[in-house]
Amino acid sequence: MEIHISAGDAATDISRLVTAVNWSGDIAQCGRTLSFGVASSPIDPNIPAVDIPLGAAALMSDGGGTLFEGYVFTRQKLTGSSVMEITCFDRGIYLKRNKTTRKYSGALPEEMAADLCGEFGIEPGRVAATGVRVSRNFVGATLHQIIQTAYTLAAKETGEAYQIRFNGAALDVVRKAVTEETLVIRGGSNLMDAAVTESIERMVSQVAIYDDGDRPVGTVRDEGRIRLYGVMQEAIRQQKDKDAWEQAAKLLEDGGESQKITVDNLGDVRCITGDAVVVEEPYTGLNGLFWIDSDAHAWKNGLHLSKLTLNFRRMMDEQEAGSLPEAGGGAGGRPAARPDAPSDMWEYVY
Repeated sequence: MEIHISAGDAATDISRLVTAVNWSGDIAQCGRTLSFGVASSPIDPNIPAVDIPLGAAALMSDGGGTLFEGYVFTRQKLTGSSVMEITCFDRGIYLKRNKTTRKYSGALPEEMAADLCGEFGIEPGRVAATGVRVSRNFVGATLHQIIQTAYTLAAKETGEAYQIRFNGAALDVVRKAVTEETLVIRGGSNLMDAAVTESIERMVSQVAIYDDGDRPVGTVRDEGRIRLYGVMQEAIRQQKDKDAWEQAAKLLEDGGESQKITVDNLGDVRCITGDAVVVEEPYTGLNGLFWIDSDAHAWKNGLHLSKLTLNFRRMMDEQEAGSLPEAGGGAGGRPAARPDAPSDMWEYVY
């Protein structure tokens, strides 16, 4: 593993001065973070003086290629330490820090991503094609909100899940899928520790729907949960550009028994947020395919270790910024309407 810092025309390999490295990502983030310590002392002649200014370019690579390419955003020096702490973000930070106003009518999410890349000088990479047209108005929304909203709306029709990430300087929007590189984490091999936590603290067993005058319209109930855990109700109000019954069903879907799975394993750079892993650990019952919701890799004392948060559901960072045009078409919401028939899972009470 090597780390290079570039400021101006000068590029410096600081790998031999780095004390520890952390490289991480999360499903709710469109970028990755790199943090590391660098030996630094103005009085010790055995430690070379290294200047790492804010805004300097940082690149981390291994034998297989570039793992991280971004910029220095934070540096910290302590009087009692000979180590300077550096925090870097990749270009995903610019998707969250830049806002714009856009009106799209019947545009594909991939076209919207290309349009924003063109305005802000971002290099487009592998941007997933959806074939779903979206109409949406955005006022003062971040680039991340716009792109993620477009793919959230498309996902409702394609049934897929999408992840925004950067591959070097290029913006990728990838479809979450099992590939030939999907890693197997196995007890007695590369698995070090695993934990499974189950909870009903955020349980939702019933959703009440009200109109814009706060008059009750109906209720969506999960009778099975109510029998087991009692009534835990959420309340929502109808909105002209959203289907309240669909919202209620979504709240029930997401409000079931939660399961948090964490795995500590020997480090592998293929284990990053959005990708899949197969876990085989019979003691905790973890056997099957899981999706990585967050990852944290650490290099220290010659060891590379990973901590992964896993999910048996293929989730994505769902965003619904902006609003439907007054006479818009395409995906993006529907007027609230009662379902014609009860769901197999939930009971609709009008």
